[in-house]
Amino acid sequence: MTVENNLNISLSKRLLIYIPTYNCARYIVSVLDEIPAEFWNLADILVVDNRSTDETVNNIQKARSEHRWPNPIHLIQPNKNIGYSGSQKLAYSIALNSGTTERVIMLHGDGQYPPELLSEYSPYIDSEYGLVYGYRDKSTYPRKEETPAGTYRIIKALSALESLVTGHSRKEWHTGFVMYSREFLQQLDLEELTDTYHIDGHIQFASGELGTNVKAIPIWKRYKDYEQLKGLNRLTYIFHVMRLMVQFRIKGMPKAKNISAPSTQQFSIIPIGSTED
Repeated sequence: MTVENNLNISLSKRLLIYIPTYNCARYIVSVLDEIPAEFWNLADILVVDNRSTDETVNNIQKARSEHRWPNPIHLIQPNKNIGYSGSQKLAYSIALNSGTTERVIMLHGDGQYPPELLSEYSPYIDSEYGLVYGYRDKSTYPRKEETPAGTYRIIKALSALESLVTGHSRKEWHTGFVMYSREFLQQLDLEELTDTYHIDGHIQFASGELGTNVKAIPIWKRYKDYEQLKGLNRLTYIFHVMRLMVQFRIKGMPKAKNISAPSTQQFSIIPIGSTED
């Protein structure tokens, strides 16, 4: 494997689909299989595996060696598990370091966000929106939306509270299915964003403070036979959300520096045929 620390990956498309993975062996190949055909020519595909301890990387490698997909994917690993937020900061730094990437869509590797919904973003790739986000909506997708009723109510209640506290109305602050423009990402100080799992909401906070043009689109999530936050993990997540809201009320968002802080994280580019250490 080639160790890099200068963020140079040979991206060539205007759109980057970034897929964070951690122990997604059961789902990751299917997620890549389900990416609509038009996106394989439209976008670079970047998988950032956060040092999975299962067969995630091996399953990707097997599929790559079989030429399962129409175009190559970029597969990298940081030198240690840097968490969900660290994975995003690394991926967005790579995108900003590219001379071609104009927009980034994050698509989770655990399969809960159906890749077919990427097509819902197509009308906004050449739009003025700096941030386009999907919000789960049982009224639009009554038969497809699988978020458990209790979780659905918690998400809606937290989102309403965050809109009230921040003064920025959002249909959901807890979505990981988002498209960002290069211009928006360039305004963020990535290293000042939270290191918790609620980085998605923190970026939404920033979009409100920066006056970013934002678009919400209804989506549905898959939960049956998929992993979900439970017990202590759910309580920890809610605590992080509440703490971020209090910090926002007291301090506001860190001032934009107009230059995104580059990631200093070393990572390894995994060529076809290699496996994780």
